[in-house]
Amino acid sequence: SMLREQADPLVSLLGMRRSATLIAVLSLLTLTACGGGGGGKCAEEIWTGEFGICLNAGWEQVSDEQLREEGVPIETLAAFQLKERRAGQRDNIVVSYERLGSKASSLKYSEVNIKTIEATPEYKLIEKREIEVDGEDSLLHVFTARPVPDLPARHFYQVSATKGTTGYVFTGTLPFAVEAEIEEGLINMLLSGSLEKK
Repeated sequence: SMLREQADPLVSLLGMRRSATLIAVLSLLTLTACGGGGGGKCAEEIWTGEFGICLNAGWEQVSDEQLREEGVPIETLAAFQLKERRAGQRDNIVVSYERLGSKASSLKYSEVNIKTIEATPEYKLIEKREIEVDGEDSLLHVFTARPVPDLPARHFYQVSATKGTTGYVFTGTLPFAVEAEIEEGLINMLLSGSLEKK
């Protein structure tokens, strides 16, 4: 089983459907992303009504129409991408959600998501960093994986947070070999993610 700790009620509750969704999001990111994005600082504050994120210069929100064309999982709330194409593809961030059925802390939800992602092909943990989202403890999960067999492994960056009985996952991706400044720019955007209107 992908989720080994079946004794944990939250893990049991989330079950296999959610692991399929998380891995589908990773696959989507791999298919639609590539190349290096700009580093940089917050240039545009976005508030969708459900979450906020601060985009660096050169980034934009992907239209709902484009998301449908890409065949994204229904749990996808929004996606953001580097405007400039590199090698025909773009770096991006996808924000997805799920109803949890019961309340869970952001930290607990993050730990469950990390366990789920460990089942992705060629998964390798790079870093687990303690962070806060809206003052609540969570984790920045940095890893490499190869969710699409025909494409090379990539770097993924993931932040999970909860509000009430809804879980949110902010996932960014970059090429396997990436400059530190570009990586820092993407991480700063993910760490700006919030479920509270500022």
